[in-house]
Amino acid sequence: MTARKIRIIAFVWPLLSTLFIAAADVPRPASGAEPSATADRPNILWITCEDISPHLGCYGDAYAATPTLDRLAAEGVRFTRAFATASVCTPARSGLITGMFASSLGTQHLRGPTQPPASIRCFSEYLREAGYHCTNNVKEDYNFTAKEAWDESSAKAHWRSRRPGQPFFAVLTSQPRTRARSARATNNSPGVRPG
Repeated sequence: MTARKIRIIAFVWPLLSTLFIAAADVPRPASGAEPSATADRPNILWITCEDISPHLGCYGDAYAATPTLDRLAAEGVRFTRAFATASVCTPARSGLITGMFASSLGTQHLRGPTQPPASIRCFSEYLREAGYHCTNNVKEDYNFTAKEAWDESSAKAHWRSRRPGQPFFAVLTSQPRTRARSARATNNSPGVRPG
């Protein structure tokens, strides 16, 4: 195996104030060598930043200073017509992890815990079956318990805990202050009264 080639696949998607970025680290085989299993199964890093809406430079926000995210968006895909399948975080998160509408799962109510049928699985479960090491740092909040979704899910979960050569799928969630609290603190958001 020669030097590694980094291929960035960036999706900037203002879904329910969530930013989704996936980065694939693809090993480049030596000239004439057979591609390795990890070349066919890239490492995937999913970064979620909540409560930011499309307030990013790449969406034209003049006040946003987001050069790294803007660069990722320029090198990847930026969605300009994204639609949410749910109006609040938990139902939206259950839709993202399963690929289903929250109303089909019964997870459409905020803080309305339920348990989907056993036939409904999180997509990380399929990745685990394919040999991926799946970690979630740290938020699960799907309105249901996802017992088999992660190899590790905690504030310390990290892809570095995988076996050597094992591909990974890692979710990192940034949890900034909510928009309403941020607006009250800065007093410069229209429609929000200072508290």
